[in-house]
Amino acid sequence: MVIDSQPSPPEPCPPPLAWPDVLSAFHTDSDRWELENESRTLTGRTWGTGQPLYMLNGFAATSEMLALAVYLLRDQFRCVVFDSVIEASRDSKRLTIDDYVSDLILTADHHSDSQFSVFGASFGAAVALKASLDFPARIPRMILQHGFAYRPLSLFERTMARLYRRSRKNLSAIPGRMRVQFLNHRRWFPPFDGTRFEYLLQATGEIPLRDLSSKALAMDSFDIRNSLNHVSSPCLLIRTEGEGLIEAKCHDVLSAGLQDVRSEWLHSSGLHPSLTHPHRLAKLIKSFVSGPTTT
Repeated sequence: MVIDSQPSPPEPCPPPLAWPDVLSAFHTDSDRWELENESRTLTGRTWGTGQPLYMLNGFAATSEMLALAVYLLRDQFRCVVFDSVIEASRDSKRLTIDDYVSDLILTADHHSDSQFSVFGASFGAAVALKASLDFPARIPRMILQHGFAYRPLSLFERTMARLYRRSRKNLSAIPGRMRVQFLNHRRWFPPFDGTRFEYLLQATGEIPLRDLSSKALAMDSFDIRNSLNHVSSPCLLIRTEGEGLIEAKCHDVLSAGLQDVRSEWLHSSGLHPSLTHPHRLAKLIKSFVSGPTTT
């Protein structure tokens, strides 16, 4: 059943988080862990008490960028976040979404979680969807922000992904990156605190190009459109202002194909609501994961 919530007037904003203090607490109070999985090192943190919630960061994002949302969820959920980092010194095969699903399952096994809810943004949403198909008994609920069942690369994107697959540089090395980030994201960040947007620039700039390339190529070969009706987990699709035509089309495919799905809008949040409006994102997650299953 599809429940598509129409946009409603934005709610009054809660007091803003002192985000540098939250980020500091994230580093000092969470439990850090590390795992090896073939060519990848998984570096993650676990914070909170309650039912397990695995949060998978987006394509050009890091697990640390979820810290504000984790802080707001930690009293109700044991939040697990991690990055899959490809070691430059290792020969690696071309990865698929299945490899990233393997990272998720390895992490859940490490935490002895036989069942866990998942929040996934963009690329992380694709991993969550595939995991729910392969391990339906383990994922009772999913929240997908800008998810997709099929998102092939353009010729230019595919060429760039192949070019940077073995690069030792970071995203900060790409010419014009700062201008693109400013045009796409600055308007959605709190106008009274420019430091939060500066953090986005710093955090994304440190992402290795080889990791982005591997994700992009994995995404290019991903297509589960014909399997969506086999996804049994109730699913919340999150859309935001700032999404483009591609994200909107991908949402329509998921909305039409999934069995048990509803959609919600996050107003004025852009593509990084975990940084721009973490209170509203956390509220949606709490309500959906803890609420009754739709039928």
